Amino acid sequence: MSVSSLGMRQLLAVFTMSAPLLAGSAVQAQETLRMGYFDLPPHVVDVEGGAPAGAAISYFKEYIAPHLGVAVDWDSAATPPTRLMDQLRNGDKDAMIFLGRTIERTEYLHYPDPYLIVPETLAFRKDSPVDNITAVGDLHGLTVGFLVGGRIPEALRDDKIKYDLLAGKRLFERNVEKLLLGRVDAVYAPLSTALVSIIEEMGVGDKVKLIPVEFLEPVRIYTVFSKKTVKEKIVEDYNKALKAANNEHAYIDYIGIYKKKTRDK
Repeated sequence: MSVSSLGMRQLLAVFTMSAPLLAGSAVQAQETLRMGYFDLPPHVVDVEGGAPAGAAISYFKEYIAPHLGVAVDWDSAATPPTRLMDQLRNGDKDAMIFLGRTIERTEYLHYPDPYLIVPETLAFRKDSPVDNITAVGDLHGLTVGFLVGGRIPEALRDDKIKYDLLAGKRLFERNVEKLLLGRVDAVYAPLSTALVSIIEEMGVGDKVKLIPVEFLEPVRIYTVFSKKTVKEKIVEDYNKALKAANNEHAYIDYIGIYKKKTRDK
């Protein structure tokens, strides 16, 4: 064996052992967090031709982002949630500001601590005979509006409930419109805070009622990170920042502060 061939083999061996370490260092040295979102007032508001607005965006920018050690590159426009989750799964996006948790999603997403916990509700027209929901049987025979790719709890997956799923933009606004037109009997609203805001903006508060689903656990909302591109160090830093933020203003209280600020402008 020649000296030159021996030297080449040694170099190849060193490179092979070092490659994973170098790859890991590249992720650790991540300098920008590519953040996606979908339109869901008052939490997230897609602003055409500008940076996104909304209470969740403002809360993240004010209390969380300064402690992550990376710049945040916000998408220039909203993306439908199913497409956004595909981007996170494939590593084409690093994070998503607003998402619920499912077992399937935990396979490709880091879930830090939740920043919002609210009861699950359904919206009905005021003239609906449904006044409380204590068991899934209360919903049998109804057509319920929701969104493509949204999390439907196991307890609500029942053959006697028909789900009418929407995709695209203005998901909850369009569902409320269908409710008022009688094209669906109810709208599943795991985020009652978002639906209340939409109903207020549409000026239909006198036509719609929200009823809590008494047998379901509250829904938890998270900022999530792609396991393909984001190391757990950022998730740990996020949790520390969120804990400090909660000591100053819990997000559920910050929503009111944000809405007041935007009204006063």
